[in-house]
This record gives sequence, structure tokens and C-alpha cells, in this order.
Amino acid sequence: MSKKSFNLDSFYQLLKGRVFHNIDYQSWLLECMKNAKLPIHPKFGHVINEFVLSTFLADQCHKIPQDTVNAYFEDCSTISTSQILMLLYVLTFNDYIIAFRTEPKLMSMNNIKEQKAYTGDLLDRVPIRFILNHVESYQNGNAYKSIYSNLLALAANLYPELFDIQSFLIQEGKYSTVDALWDVKAVYKDWRRNLTVPELEQLLGQWETNVSMVVDVQVLSYLETIVTVDSQNHALCMLSTLVPPSLDGKLDTRIAEVFTSTWETFNRIIPHTLWTMTINILTTESYTLNDLIQDPHIAFKCDPRIFRSEQLLPIWLHILSCLRTTSKHRIWKRYHTFFPNTTNQFNSRNVLALANAQDTVMLQLLLELCLVKLHDKQNINGLEKSRKSICEFIHSIFIDDRESILIKILHFQTYSTDLIPMVVELIPSIYTVFNFLSELTRQPQVDKQVFGILIACHLCEKYPLEPYLITAEKHILPRLLRIAFPITREGQPSNACVPSEFLVKAIPGFVHLARAFPHFGPNILRAFEDIRKGLPEPRQFIGQEGNSKIILVLQLHKVLQDSKALVQIEVDKMDQVNKVTL
Repeated sequence: MSKKSFNLDSFYQLLKGRVFHNIDYQSWLLECMKNAKLPIHPKFGHVINEFVLSTFLADQCHKIPQDTVNAYFEDCSTISTSQILMLLYVLTFNDYIIAFRTEPKLMSMNNIKEQKAYTGDLLDRVPIRFILNHVESYQNGNAYKSIYSNLLALAANLYPELFDIQSFLIQEGKYSTVDALWDVKAVYKDWRRNLTVPELEQLLGQWETNVSMVVDVQVLSYLETIVTVDSQNHALCMLSTLVPPSLDGKLDTRIAEVFTSTWETFNRIIPHTLWTMTINILTTESYTLNDLIQDPHIAFKCDPRIFRSEQLLPIWLHILSCLRTTSKHRIWKRYHTFFPNTTNQFNSRNVLALANAQDTVMLQLLLELCLVKLHDKQNINGLEKSRKSICEFIHSIFIDDRESILIKILHFQTYSTDLIPMVVELIPSIYTVFNFLSELTRQPQVDKQVFGILIACHLCEKYPLEPYLITAEKHILPRLLRIAFPITREGQPSNACVPSEFLVKAIPGFVHLARAFPHFGPNILRAFEDIRKGLPEPRQFIGQEGNSKIILVLQLHKVLQDSKALVQIEVDKMDQVNKVTL
């Protein structure tokens, strides 16, 4: 049968009926893609879907070879209709690879042909986000209306990192008709000419001069009007020229703001390429996208100045978020692709543990960035802004973790107690820690018990709720006494207080607890008095001040005395204040 002897509707019906006698569907489909006219036929998406399904169900129907697909995407400088249709085919095929291993209806089918997905190297080169932008906007979206929803759904399923909510909100803000300031194409119409990379480098390189400041703003705004995949050379020039002065804090605020805006524009065109270029400039290395996806923690090797940069830190956090999403998705995709056998010892729990381990390492590294460094003493404002941005990022991870697995793992690992006040203040979702605080304070490691005590006291101060008071009464204060009077070999609490650094660290936390619940203050004071009585009196060590144990005892007495005075202040106010919220 001639491949031109029936129309697209007939083609669809034959495929759906699995009629394969003497018909070369692959050649016919390629011919249809090549000669497709706009607007796209309403049945075209259905034909591609049925063709892909047939390649899994029938021996007579074969997938399009990888070399043939590669040829379609050798030149992506201009997007053609055949490229868009081929992308729809490739995404549909790769989606079915996963669907046949995850969807019960498809898994129940018999005699499914084993197929290999089109490689990630191919798809990483394809400007998927740029193609989606083109499909959405070309001829007001009417040209590809029949396949746009399918193309969008498949891209979102296979490449979720391309659909960042923040980017979409920024894009909506820029293209809003209300704010004419973002209409850069009209404002900077005089810059509508093709700037070569050397010309661009020369113009941007003069950022220090007052005259060039205006020029740089105009040039960067002009770059926002370049909407082709060939713009990666311009993006690289912009990054290599403006990132160093931005790290030094020398870049004018106006230029820095337009630089960030232009980076966001490029992120909607060449996201994968842009992330790789940005990380490579910040690390002075030559990582590939695959390197970054396999190990997103590479991003933490960037120039440490970026972690206090008001302009560059949001960009870095955005890249980190996208790499995290990509990495997690690729881990699960690889599992479903290469470990389809249900009897395999490597199961979904292993994958979840791997993803959670990667996330908790990332969270620990982010929290370490919030610790005060020597250079922060000269820039407290920069430290506070960085902490706020990082904590907002951590909060976004926590609220996405519906079962609170990550937050539990992180707090059972613990982190620097110096960060607890910051975490409680700047991460709203941290209150979920109270769901497992009693378990945390029962851990055999005393340092974890102290960590649990301190974060509980700070949480109570911020959220003085009745259930938290009950937890403090039943678990937090008794745990302090257990640390002070540990269980002996006979199974009874020690009669004498055992001095330790843990006590020195834990006792001041109860001042925050007293501020939250002044009526609970007398219980805290009694516990302090019990600890004081269990310690030797300071006067017994006159003349022995050099002994380390004696120093610890004296330090404990001092901490007890100071904390007791502060708790007493709260107790004295308990008749005027009731902070408990029922």
C-alpha cells in the first residue's frame, strides 16, 4: 500500500486497529512530519501516540532510529514544524518506556517488546523550553494548538526542572501589559541590531565608568530581546564579564538588577546550558550538565563570595533547586528504566533512601553556609540577607516534603546549635520538629538529646501552645535532669550531678522555655536547684583553678546562676502574662 494512498485519519484508524500488513508506518510517519502544514492536523498527536504504542506491542512496527532523530536536531537555530513533531514523538516514546513499568494497566499487558529510550545526551541538546515557548506563541498559539497540551504534559513529566514556578511568575511579571517598564523591545528599539560577541564584551567591560553604566543597562536590556538558541555565546560573554565584579560587590545596583533580569530571560531559552555555564564560571572548572545532575553538590564548590552576594545568591539557589529536581527525577527514571524486574533486590525504598540522603547532605551544606565566618563581622547585613534567602529555600524543600522525612533525618543528624535561633526564626515549617521531639531527646547520644532540648525551648518561645507545654513538662525538663543525674549501673539515677559540657550548653535554653510559659518557671527553678545541690560548692576549689574538671564545675555554677536569674524574672511576671495559646 502506498504511504500516500490514505489520509491522516485513515492512518490513525489502521494503527489503532493494529493493521500492519504491507505498510511501512515508520517511513509514512517521517514523510508526514516532513510535509506537515500549519495548523497541525488535530489527529497528528493521536497518530504519534498510536505509532509509539504499536512499537511496543507489534513486531512489525519499529521505532525511528536514533541516528534519524539526531539528524533532525543538528541545527536548532530556527525551529521547524518537523522538529516539533519529532520532539513530540521522542518524548512520547520515552514516556511510554516509564509508563510500561509504572502504570498497572500497561504493566498487565502481555508480550511487550523491550525497548531502549532515546538517550539523555540527545534530549539535553534539544532546546525543549525554547521549543515550548515557540509553540505557545507562534501564530498566537493557533498553529500547534492540537498538540500543545500533549507536548507540554510530556515535557513536564520528563523534565520537571524546566517548569519552575518562580520563573513562570517572573515571566508573567515581565510580560504584563500593566507594567510598561518591562517592554524592553519598545524601550530599547535602537539596540535592535546583531551585536557580535567581541562588541558585547567591549561594551559590558566598561561597567566601571559612569557613562558606560547607562550603556550596559541598555545592552543587557537588548539581550533580553534575543530569543534564539544561538544566544548562548552572548550569555557566556555576559556571565564572564559581569560575574567577577558582582562577586567583588563592585557592580552598580542598576546594572546588577538588569543582569539578573537578563539571566532569567536566558533561563527561559537555554536553561540547561545556562546552568552549566554559570556553575563553570563560578568554579573555574569545566563541568558538563551530566556532571551537575549526577552530583548537584558540585554547586557548593563555587566561589565562596557568592554565598554573601545579594545579586548572585538567588541565581545560585535557583540553579541548585533545578539541579536537585533534575537529579531526583533522573534517579527515579533510571530506576524504572533499568530495574524493571520486581524481584530485583534494588527496590523503590533504596531509591527513596538515596534521594533523601542526597537532599539531607544538601541541607547540611546550606546550613553550614549560614554560620558566621570571619569576614561576616564586617558585613552583618550581607550575612542576614544571605541567611534569609537560604532559609526561604530550605523552607520550600520542607513544605514539599509532605511526610516530613527530610526534616526528621536532618534533625536526627543535628547541626550546629548556634543556628537553632536562626532556623526557628526564619523557617516557618520548622514547627513540625515537635512531632518527633520526644523521640529525638531519647536518642542514646547525649549531644542529640541536648540538641533536641535547645530546639524545643526555642520553638516553645515562638509558638507557646498548650501541646508544646505538655511536651516540655513530660520530656524536655526530665531529659535535662537525666543528663545531669545519669543512670548508674544499678539502674538508679546518680545522687551527684555529673558535670559536662552538655549541661553547660543545655541549661541556658530553659530561659526561652520560661519566656514561653512563665507559669512553668517554678518547675525550671526547682530543676536548676537540684542540679546546683548535686554539684560541689565553688569554694571547695580555691587554689585549684587550673584543673579542667574544676573549671567545668565553676562554669556550670556560673551558667546556673545566670539562667536562674533570667528565669526568675519571667516567674515574677507570670501573674501579668499568659502566653499559652490553647
